[in-house]
Amino acid sequence: MRRTPQEIVELVVFGLIALLLGTGVLWLLGAVFGLVGTVLGWLGALLWGIVSFLVPVALVAGAVVLIVRLVQGKSLPGVTVRPDAPTVDAAPAAAEAQAASDTDLDRERAAESTAEGMPPAPPGTPPVAPEAPTDGTQPAPDDDASATEEERRGEN
Repeated sequence: MRRTPQEIVELVVFGLIALLLGTGVLWLLGAVFGLVGTVLGWLGALLWGIVSFLVPVALVAGAVVLIVRLVQGKSLPGVTVRPDAPTVDAAPAAAEAQAASDTDLDRERAAESTAEGMPPAPPGTPPVAPEAPTDGTQPAPDDDASATEEERRGEN
């Protein structure tokens, strides 16, 4: 296919325009990425400055907390005490009495729930309080209190 000299000139001109536009787009992208790189470099330097200041401060603060806790005789978080190790307890009798009363209460709840045909409540479950009015008045006496469970089911 033979092209006229005018078509050849048009193709060369359009090619040069496309090459010029491509070069401009690449230059623009380079400038944008250069600015983004400058901003990210500044942000990295800022973070490095903050971290290089905070890490020594955190180490000194941790050392101070450790020394204060050791001086006060408190245990450190994550440190377990052996069960056979002597403990410093101000009121061991009070703790044992509280544990004994909790154990007795748990036993009573387990006996009540199994007597009613329910599984025992897990240890440490708080007692269920009867529903009371929230306006400060006394609850009305229950007329059906003497009725058995079967009678109440039959009425409903």
